[in-house]
Amino acid sequence: MAVPFDALGPTVDYEVPLRYSDMDLFGHVNNATYFTFLEEARIAWFETCVPEKWDFQKHGVLVAHNEMDYLKPVVPGDRLIIRLGASGLGNSSIDIKYEGFVLKKGRDEDAQLAFRAATTLVSWDTMKGKVTRVHDDWRKAIEG
Repeated sequence: MAVPFDALGPTVDYEVPLRYSDMDLFGHVNNATYFTFLEEARIAWFETCVPEKWDFQKHGVLVAHNEMDYLKPVVPGDRLIIRLGASGLGNSSIDIKYEGFVLKKGRDEDAQLAFRAATTLVSWDTMKGKVTRVHDDWRKAIEG
């Protein structure tokens, strides 16, 4: 996993706790389940880089776009680590990129790139019910 990862600011390596229910009839993680993994990793990333306790009653983010390229299957006994960080900031949007590494049979020396993914988030003013500018404190934290 010593692969270079270019991001605007802080990055996080999030290890996904794989559950039996994540697997499908083919014996690997179901393709739709990966988007839940991305959500869990994003929460860990926000908790790392956003300077304040996040109050969803005031502001939040909405997923505007998700995309993923699947490269290697993840099966029971493997470990999955998602590396993520911001790849861009707009007035009201935050672009996140991910690389998922499968550690075959749980061994660090057998890490392989399992997927690449990207998400575009929009900053949301919960009280007004509309898209809003990314908060300056968030912007500073995300840009590093």
